[in-house]
Amino acid sequence: MKRSISRLHVSLRLLPVAVFAATGFQGAASAETCAAFKWSVAADLTLMAAPEAVTVASGGAIASVPSKAIQLQLEPSPGIKFPAASGIKKQAIPQNSFSGWFKIDAIAKPGLYQITIPDHSWIDVVQNDELVQSTAFSGDPECKTLRKSVQFELGSGPVIVQIGGSAEKTMKLTVREADKK
Repeated sequence: MKRSISRLHVSLRLLPVAVFAATGFQGAASAETCAAFKWSVAADLTLMAAPEAVTVASGGAIASVPSKAIQLQLEPSPGIKFPAASGIKKQAIPQNSFSGWFKIDAIAKPGLYQITIPDHSWIDVVQNDELVQSTAFSGDPECKTLRKSVQFELGSGPVIVQIGGSAEKTMKLTVREADKK
């Protein structure tokens, strides 16, 4: 009996190690809080940690705001042609960076939306053929998963999201309704 209890004790002590080994670093990423953001990015962290994402090529479209992260395939910045003039000067985008855009065919519910990305790339939103001014910006340079979140007041209808100046050829990002304050 004593031997069984001893084995159980050792097994229970090793359980956290086994769980970490089985989940890898995703468990560690989901524990990240990114507390320096002005608003909660907990939902964005969860979406980014999930293995599933909606994949879209630059210039492509998705039907609506997804309940998953978006994996955007970018192109070399010098060759990108945005649907609308960007809010950042062209010379501010590094030549060796990547940029891209995609369309969301329908914002069903007007309101405050946020786009959250893993780096300092430029984010533009276009609706009704005009750039939408952001209502708020936040970031956390210490957050490893997310670096920047920008909020926009959007009406119903189609929207174009333009990303400029990423160091990576693909970008996993989130687009979602902002949390109520």
